[in-house]
Amino acid sequence: MSYSNFKDPIGLLKRMLLSGNKTAYSILFREFFTKLMIPIDLLLRNSEKRKLKKSNDSSLPIILVLGGSRSGTTLLYQTLERYLPVSYISNFIASFVNSPISAYKLFHRLIPKSIESYQSYFGSVQGFGGPNDAFFLWNRWLGEDRNHAPEDISEESKMEMRTFFNTWLNTTKKPFLNKNNRNSLCAPMFDKIFPNIFFVEIYRDPVFVVQSIILSRRTVQGSDKVGWGLLAKDTENHEDPLAYIDDICHQVFEVNQTLAKNRAKINPKKYFRVSYEKFCENPSDIIKLVSNQALDYTITDKTLANLKFSMASNGQRLTDVEFIRIKNCLKNLQDKNKVA
Repeated sequence: MSYSNFKDPIGLLKRMLLSGNKTAYSILFREFFTKLMIPIDLLLRNSEKRKLKKSNDSSLPIILVLGGSRSGTTLLYQTLERYLPVSYISNFIASFVNSPISAYKLFHRLIPKSIESYQSYFGSVQGFGGPNDAFFLWNRWLGEDRNHAPEDISEESKMEMRTFFNTWLNTTKKPFLNKNNRNSLCAPMFDKIFPNIFFVEIYRDPVFVVQSIILSRRTVQGSDKVGWGLLAKDTENHEDPLAYIDDICHQVFEVNQTLAKNRAKINPKKYFRVSYEKFCENPSDIIKLVSNQALDYTITDKTLANLKFSMASNGQRLTDVEFIRIKNCLKNLQDKNKVA
């Protein structure tokens, strides 16, 4: 967790400690573990450089999960990781910021499997074997800002990115899977960089996305008015007590517009899309689609039998005044977009 993206890191630490949430405690323990691993990470750095120099092209696919903040991307990531024969950056490997490939080669037999739980804490999951967003890795090429991304990067950075993932794929000998919401802003660029890449987008009713981001602001940032999530901005209107709702509605609308614009630039055969609601009702459909189309791998119906997720979070959790404001603001944005 990079605290540079949080306005009140001390407050966040207190809220995590008082939350009673096991995943929150797991995140804090991993932060401590990462600090302990710094000497080993530095020792492995030279080995990492040698591996990258010997990189050869790989034909194995890369699969990126896309979607806005609080749209279900973490749940989709966990599910695909559990049922598909893929590699991914685990929470354990994420502790080796300078040497993830060398750490994988050295320790992969010791890393536990991801735990059989689909709980998460604002995009982070429990256990050393759990799938990680890998911000530490993507930040090498996209910068430190978790909520925004450059329109393009240098040719040198693109080459470094290709080199890293070719080396990772050749080392793990498995396709690579990752979820990082910021990558939703970069899909067309990634499509040009990697010849064998696939995208899986999940989208959710924007009313409940806005509601979830409001609740996330309160927990993560400690304030309604401090931005959180993809394309977030701080609320500057201090006269209207509900101005933060309008800001978040604009944020969610802009993310959806960006996803649609980027999606139109990519071959539909490489781009899969599912609603959060349909995914929760029947996860097997998107799992089979990705498995068959991206991996040429068949999953038996028996493996996916009875897999289903609750949609309890798709219910009103704010006051009537807040909830009505969300609906009205989103309707106005949609109407204006139709006119334009």
